[in-house]
Amino acid sequence: MIKEFSVHPKPSNKKSKIFFLISFLISALGILLYLMMDMYKGIVGIFAILMLTTSILIYTKFIAVELYYDITFDTNETPIFVVRQLTGKRQTTLCRINLADINSVRHESREEYKRHKTPKGVRRYIYAPTLFPKEVYRVFGKNRYESYELIIECSSDFADLLLEYAKEAKLLESESEE
Repeated sequence: MIKEFSVHPKPSNKKSKIFFLISFLISALGILLYLMMDMYKGIVGIFAILMLTTSILIYTKFIAVELYYDITFDTNETPIFVVRQLTGKRQTTLCRINLADINSVRHESREEYKRHKTPKGVRRYIYAPTLFPKEVYRVFGKNRYESYELIIECSSDFADLLLEYAKEAKLLESESEE
């Protein structure tokens, strides 16, 4: 029986914090050099803006957000998988898919993740809270509109539970069609 369940993956963001600080400090140094230099002022200014943009993107994507993976029910009692993002007090739903649409869940190490090529025509969505995760789970699915793969960072217990609930949701959906 499918039960509501929620997981909050704990990211290991040491690398992203270090990368953020380094890029922010380089951008601050670049802005100071921009104000003092006469030659190559444009190149230094563009580089400083690029580093500032990089630091802001890293902060907003990996440091300031919290992700939650939920297994819950829709308004018509359809079991769904939801990925929520919390940024401060604001909550955003990033992904909402029917559990019956999930075909498989596969574990991948960092090397397998880097080597993997997404097939043409398959959409890839990354919902991992860590900049360079050691291991991820790739969730394959297909609905009426698209084939997709979700990349999530969770425990093996949650991945097994997600696959088990997906199989159960497929059985429930086939029974309701008959």
